[in-house]
Amino acid sequence: MSSIMQKEIFEEPSVIKHLLASYVTEKDEITFDMPDRVDNVVIVASGSSYNCAAIAAPLFIEYAQIPCEAEYSSEFVLQKKHFITPDSLYIFVSQSGETSDTLNALKMIKQEGVKTMCITNAKDSTMWKLCDYKILSDAGEEKSIASTKALTAQIFCSILVILNLVHKQGEDIGGYLNTMRRLPAYLERIKLDVDKINDAAHLVAEYNNISILGNKNYYPIAKEGALKMKETCYLNVMAYPFGEFMHGHVAVLNQKSIVIAIIDEENADFAVRNLKKIKDEYNPKIICITSVQDVKSGDINIYIKTKRKMKAIFGSLLTLQLIACEMAALLGKNPDSPKGLTKVVKDN
Repeated sequence: MSSIMQKEIFEEPSVIKHLLASYVTEKDEITFDMPDRVDNVVIVASGSSYNCAAIAAPLFIEYAQIPCEAEYSSEFVLQKKHFITPDSLYIFVSQSGETSDTLNALKMIKQEGVKTMCITNAKDSTMWKLCDYKILSDAGEEKSIASTKALTAQIFCSILVILNLVHKQGEDIGGYLNTMRRLPAYLERIKLDVDKINDAAHLVAEYNNISILGNKNYYPIAKEGALKMKETCYLNVMAYPFGEFMHGHVAVLNQKSIVIAIIDEENADFAVRNLKKIKDEYNPKIICITSVQDVKSGDINIYIKTKRKMKAIFGSLLTLQLIACEMAALLGKNPDSPKGLTKVVKDN
């Protein structure tokens, strides 16, 4: 039986099409309002929205060459000092626009007179009203507790912010935007690989000791995949950067284990080398989600064909979402309404 969560994952290509139509013109202009000058960015969020922030932060550095940090909202409010310049931009990300920790962080930093922006799925929310610059992620109502399409919309909007800053620096962004225009069709193709995705879910569902590995932008995607499995299957799934996993954490593989590895062009040699060592020394089951066709290091290899990082980010995320959703069904859990979780977190 299909779930609301699965339905919302399947809506992700149409959500991106809608955002392209809303914010990108045929002349490669991005239409939402932005500060003219930005010299550093801090992104503040909680839960899945924090994973959006952590995915986006290195992209700000790589593409816009602007320093960027991702901060947990609950940690941000405990810090007494924050780095601020006249051209700092603080971005607050929340599906509901009412996340209490994130609102507290926003109210705190506004007292410093800093420029603020929100990326939210809720127009006229408290966050929307408080921020100087506003981006509606516009994924439509998300009914499932575990965020999927709303998160994808947040990441997409974050990339548009980056590309807008690149454009303000005088660089042609047409090639990047053409990649984004091809993204919906790319995700539709990944959805069709249902047999491999379901095979992976059946295998992972047999384990209680699950590690998800990824580098750079893919480490927070690994964290998001782990969060989805925690939320929907109630399993203690852990995410690690590939290299860091080998420093002590790898000992968890002395138990019956499975490893999910996210691999792209940049980390392929490093990842394959470490997976071989893991297999030789611990012999866990391995699933690879890879944009590199020649990588065959897993017991199951899910190929998300692309050489473009901005597409592979979304492809690996959608794949992990679908694996988690199918696992929940196999384990007899309701992915739409996990026990003890609610959609909107507000102060009383």
